[in-house]
Amino acid sequence: MVEHPVYIGEVGGSNPSVRNMESINEIICDINNSSRTLYILCGLPYSGKTYLSGEIIKKTTAAYISIDEIFKELEFDWDKNKLPNKEEWDKIFNISYQKSQAALKKNLNVLYDSTNHTKESRDSLRKISQEVNASAKVIYIDVPIEIIWKRWEENNIKNNRPVISKQLVEMTIKSLEIPTEKENFFIIKN
Repeated sequence: MVEHPVYIGEVGGSNPSVRNMESINEIICDINNSSRTLYILCGLPYSGKTYLSGEIIKKTTAAYISIDEIFKELEFDWDKNKLPNKEEWDKIFNISYQKSQAALKKNLNVLYDSTNHTKESRDSLRKISQEVNASAKVIYIDVPIEIIWKRWEENNIKNNRPVISKQLVEMTIKSLEIPTEKENFFIIKN
């Protein structure tokens, strides 16, 4: 059965409105009423994935798997341009897949935080969940490109988070594959 996308309003920013919180609460409710489900965040850099994750984790028991956290644990650093090569990226993703499967095997939901901007990356995660008889849903954060660049520029000034290179942001924008109805997803307008 193909489920149609659920549009749940807007989210994001450091001071979300009541409407934003209600939208987040719809996802929180879905997570709290599910088990053994891999929630795959999908969105461009600076779209609000990590903000949304923080709000969800506060109110659920979902295991949080973050590519950025594994990246840091392995002592890579965007700001110092200490970046992984292909083999090291593979290691980062393999660790994330193992952690996701371990949590799903414990009947937990998993919130997986990475761009997941290609269907191939989301398919890999769906396969990970299927291997342990778990479900998968995508949470797509839809943000206008001009907002992405505005946030990128603000971050270059304020350094609130690691600065991702302009080239990497451009590459991610160009390669973004918006989830389709066949992918069982929520859409959040940010």
